[in-house]
Amino acid sequence: MATDRENYVNLFKSIFKDSVSFSDIKKTVPEEERSFFNMLFMSAFRQLTFIKTVVLPQFVKKKIPHKNEILNFILYLATTELLFLDKPDYAVINSYVDIAKSKTDKFGGNFVNAVLRNILRNRTLLLEKHNQKFFSADFLKILKQDYTPIEIEEMEHFAGIEAPLDLTFKYSAHPSIDNAILLPTGSIRLPANTKITSLDDFQEGNCWAQDAASAIPVRCLGELKGKKVLDICAAPGGKTAQLLDAGATVTAVDISEKRLVKLKENIERLGLSKNLNTLCYNALDLDINEKFDVILLDAPCSATGTFRRHPEIMNTKTIEDVKKQADLQRKILKHCAIFLKSNGLIVYATCSLAKAEGEKQIKTFVKECPDFCVVPIKLKGTEKMQTKEGFLRILPQYLREFSGIDGFFVAVLKRKI
Repeated sequence: MATDRENYVNLFKSIFKDSVSFSDIKKTVPEEERSFFNMLFMSAFRQLTFIKTVVLPQFVKKKIPHKNEILNFILYLATTELLFLDKPDYAVINSYVDIAKSKTDKFGGNFVNAVLRNILRNRTLLLEKHNQKFFSADFLKILKQDYTPIEIEEMEHFAGIEAPLDLTFKYSAHPSIDNAILLPTGSIRLPANTKITSLDDFQEGNCWAQDAASAIPVRCLGELKGKKVLDICAAPGGKTAQLLDAGATVTAVDISEKRLVKLKENIERLGLSKNLNTLCYNALDLDINEKFDVILLDAPCSATGTFRRHPEIMNTKTIEDVKKQADLQRKILKHCAIFLKSNGLIVYATCSLAKAEGEKQIKTFVKECPDFCVVPIKLKGTEKMQTKEGFLRILPQYLREFSGIDGFFVAVLKRKI
């Protein structure tokens, strides 16, 4: 286990220092280790603000020199195990002390040993001080641009809760699953620990995993049978499946060939591949001699709304990430609009909480492109999410009684000429 933990420390550091995504890192971990690895990392991401601001300052009085910054990451994971995971205390301490010695020197090992033993001695008191604060300073800066302190506090309530499993079913399917809840938006919700592969409906190709918020954009479109839809940034294909199941003919575009292969596998499992065409393109370079009735743009974004499922986002995203993504979204939206028929619809969606990637993005687009107008969304079950401009602004607390929902933004635009 000590060797495994040393590898985990390296991987944890790479997420913060090399901007490697957690989902990509998880794929490199052997299957037999993945359960503990996932539990450790998800717990560390969720508790990192508490560990950084409440726990470690009590026992680490001086800033760790840059040359030994690996000690920070050792302490983050070790503290997570001591406070939040059920592992033998001294085995945990000895493992991380050995890692500190191998990564730095004897002094580094002694330093980690002293800090961890102090944490162990004060564990009960430390846990009593848990303040339910999960958002980092950088993440808070993003949210404070658009939301009140009360709204942010309501969002943060869901940061320490593992997200449940949401399913989208085919229109022809009749779900019959124990412990299932039908959400107001139409999704089926199951407990967080549910293994989707154990469900008969999944095995039979009747449903797929899709957060309730992610399933909303396609439901805003109404009748789709016989319509031609351009699905931009389509992978992994949850919305693509919805479009096909509704009777649309879909051209799915994604920049990643590997992700498109996965999309096609998912669609084939569902038996919906008959009216699917896929294209591997950077959305900004897309060049096809065809016009569409509908364009669905699930725009690349900061993904700040997915912090329940991807708690690393609370610790890695900055305002600069939002600005970068907003600029890319603006370019993609303008470019893809040229493929829309007269009177056609664009559905623009992001899983971002930042209004620069949502409300402000669409207001700017309509101002610069007067041949487009906003079509107000009046979807049943989304009444609390509807804005005065006709958009949907979905916040985690809007399904509080059902354990929350991902943050999301949806707008429908119509070409007038």
